[in-house]
Amino acid sequence: MSQNPLLEVRGLKKSFDVTKGFLKKEKHYLYAVNDVSFTLKKGEVLGIVGESGCGKSTLGNLIVHLHEPTAGEILFEGISLLDLPAEQLRRRRADIQIIFQDPFSSLNPRKRVFDIIAEPLRTHLALSKAELKQDVLHLMELVGLNRSYLYRYPHEFSGGQRQRVGIARAIALRPKLIICDEPVSALDVSIQSQILNLLKKLQKELQLTYLFIAHGLPAVKHVSDRIAVMYLGKIVELTTKEKLFMNPMHPYTEGLLSAIPIPDPTERKEQRKLLEGDIPDPVNPPAGCKFHPRCPYKTEICSRIEPEFTEKEVGHFVACHHPLGKENKE
Repeated sequence: MSQNPLLEVRGLKKSFDVTKGFLKKEKHYLYAVNDVSFTLKKGEVLGIVGESGCGKSTLGNLIVHLHEPTAGEILFEGISLLDLPAEQLRRRRADIQIIFQDPFSSLNPRKRVFDIIAEPLRTHLALSKAELKQDVLHLMELVGLNRSYLYRYPHEFSGGQRQRVGIARAIALRPKLIICDEPVSALDVSIQSQILNLLKKLQKELQLTYLFIAHGLPAVKHVSDRIAVMYLGKIVELTTKEKLFMNPMHPYTEGLLSAIPIPDPTERKEQRKLLEGDIPDPVNPPAGCKFHPRCPYKTEICSRIEPEFTEKEVGHFVACHHPLGKENKE
């Protein structure tokens, strides 16, 4: 892997005005992404995981410029995307594509598969009709779609097939980075593994880099090299998938791991530290550590001072006053 990061995010923030009522005397903001920083190397897969509403999808949308950030920097190959003129940004965005969560609503129901996949090629490349058709057929072959489906509409496909169309569209321009925004959460469980294996195969064949966003840790573990855990707009833990599953340091990560179903009853732990309570109101979050109202290890400092996101071990970052160790797990 290259030493220089392909993507670097620094102090990224995104707030939404959620003020209600006619008088609007006091403004209320929801910080969907709140001071997020990380790097992503070429050829790497970084998983982003957390409960609904933690800011995962907003983070992905900021990187592909579907949202304008409130503050922070997004550097792609060392160039700030936020400082680029419109025309240069348009050309640069060909290198960053996204696979959406819902494979039905993300496809135009009035367009055939050929036109859906061909759209980015028509926008960015000057191809003849023959070259365009050849490229589309090759993309369909890459994602496992029969060429006889070329002129069908999205409603004629299953959910898994529609997602394959979305993947073909995303890789059409041979991007360097793909944001996978919960690409399997809307699919049947029997189809999810097929799509995950397809994404892994394409990553190797096309030398892709993924930011893989998902609810479930098992799916993220299957494809990721490193995993970042988000809670209320912040990354609370970031490390390799091996360290995260074997030695989680944040109590929230421990709760997520405990919630993973274990099919074999003989392998289930007697004591599982499941998460309790509800996610706090993101418009009015608690002081100090945002997780402390649900944390079984909280102390007085947790309710007053927000912990810094620091490297506790080599390559293992966590935001916690009392990172977990053996004394917490016994």
